[in-house]
Amino acid sequence: MKANVLVPISSMAAFHHPIDVDRLQSVPMRDGIVLYADIYRPRQCDRPLPVLLMRLPYGREIASTVVYAHPSWYAAQGYIVVIQEVRGCGRSQGVFEPFRHEVEDGIDTVQWCRYLPGSSGKVGMYGFSYQGVTQFQAAARPKTETGLTALCPAMAGVQFYDGWYYWGGALALDFVLPWAIQLAQDSAQFQQLEPQATELGRARFQIQQWLHFTPLQELELLQNQPVGQFYFDWVTATTSDADYHHTLAPQTQLDCLDTFDFPALHVSGWADPFLVATLHAYRYCCSKSSQLQKLVIGPWQHIPWSRQVGDVDFGPEAAPNIDRLQIRWFDCWLKDKPNGIDTEAPVQAFEMGSNRWLDLPDWPPAIQMQSLWLSSDGLACGPDNCGRLDLQPAEAANETVISRTQASATQIAESFAFDTYVYDPRIATPATPYGPYDQRAVHRRPDLLLYTSAPLKQDWAIAGSPTFHLFAATTAVDTDWVVKLMQVDPNGQSLLLTAGVLRARFRNSFTQPIPVVPDEIIEYDIVLRPTCRLVYAGTCLQVAISSGAFPWIDRNPNTDRWPASVRFSDFQTAVQTVFHSVECPSRLELPLREIS
Repeated sequence: MKANVLVPISSMAAFHHPIDVDRLQSVPMRDGIVLYADIYRPRQCDRPLPVLLMRLPYGREIASTVVYAHPSWYAAQGYIVVIQEVRGCGRSQGVFEPFRHEVEDGIDTVQWCRYLPGSSGKVGMYGFSYQGVTQFQAAARPKTETGLTALCPAMAGVQFYDGWYYWGGALALDFVLPWAIQLAQDSAQFQQLEPQATELGRARFQIQQWLHFTPLQELELLQNQPVGQFYFDWVTATTSDADYHHTLAPQTQLDCLDTFDFPALHVSGWADPFLVATLHAYRYCCSKSSQLQKLVIGPWQHIPWSRQVGDVDFGPEAAPNIDRLQIRWFDCWLKDKPNGIDTEAPVQAFEMGSNRWLDLPDWPPAIQMQSLWLSSDGLACGPDNCGRLDLQPAEAANETVISRTQASATQIAESFAFDTYVYDPRIATPATPYGPYDQRAVHRRPDLLLYTSAPLKQDWAIAGSPTFHLFAATTAVDTDWVVKLMQVDPNGQSLLLTAGVLRARFRNSFTQPIPVVPDEIIEYDIVLRPTCRLVYAGTCLQVAISSGAFPWIDRNPNTDRWPASVRFSDFQTAVQTVFHSVECPSRLELPLREIS
């Protein structure tokens, strides 16, 4: 057997890493502030290379490696890779305010990248979440002025109200609060502020405690602190036309351009909280663009991107492979390689259930609508639940009932036209993480209604945004309506497919809140998040209706005050009634694609 040979340390100088890294390179901004970046290059390359730029607030070293390959891998594919800390983060100068300076700073940085030694003059940007938004902000000038050539924004949006900070008019609490604490802790860490860095770091591991804090707009953890003040803008900018949202939204800047002049590969996940924002950005760019827009949606959640999501393993086809896809995208647009990615289907959507990718000309695909009507004998709440989802409306189901005096007890029960539950925000209905999680544990409560279909007689391919038409009354002047759609397998597992939220005061618009008249029956149109799921014959569909989903959204106190302003003692109980009569036909409308 050959013995192992140890190479003396003194001889290792002859071996070099194939990637050169120039750390902490200064990048001057137009106002004199200096930002810092790390630059990765292939060591032996004698030809000009395009540049890939990522701008992030979390530190250069992290470089979004929670979902992407390390920048050295991208450099090894024949690129100069620049990872820059945005203003006020890491070593970069200035004060960090989320999204506040990213238009000018992004444009200045792209121009700086364009003229780096060894640059071909073409610049692409990649990154997800915050790093995705910075791409749209840097794209607020024509490519001829900056050198920006192509984008790969993942899980990002061009506006910040619905689908980002808010969901159906309710604060997206389980995103807003943890992210605010994370950013504040990072800022304190970068600035070496104590005891703030330690206190905020501890709070990140005690997030459940802080999610229960009231009033949210007086969060003591961030009040009177030198970091994290942006959180208070988020929880008080409660309408979509608030100046805060309009000023910072990339769409505000992009609207000033005649066209969106950049090919962009948009990436999202069915379990990502920013799915609606990403789809809006894709449609917006398609409407503005003279260049190709491509959309890829996997089954993934925000972090990590994996074939295993929630309680489901979607199989090997669900593996992300986004790094290789992005290199193909950039090779096409930055290196002019004819690799065919620009001729593929513009939309690739992973269909859960069948666990395969669909090549589509657009999203949503051509569809037909299938309605399911609510019905019960008045006991869709509690352990004796009898709520049903019917293929026929109440009129057809109850046409044999002539009058209560002539009807039998069974017929009277079948014609019962409403269900009631009580919503107490002090013990708000809990929610699992969003995604394909079994809902049985959180549905064992009296403060929600459940309606279940008979087993499907054929496969249904749901593809798009289901809409729920809810006829309901409340004893409150404002409340929330939460609708969840599940599939119930023969083994009893109730797996979340999608959900929708609507704060009642925003039933007509997100700009003009209107109080509810107590006990008045109102029709609410609740749009659920998009999904793509093949539901097999023999499976049941199920709808859950409640007035809370904590901590998906903040708790509505059932008063006319803004929820972020109330204390625990201000919470009031509401009695909620859902109707499903001929006159008030509460129903679910499912978008179904044709199964080929």
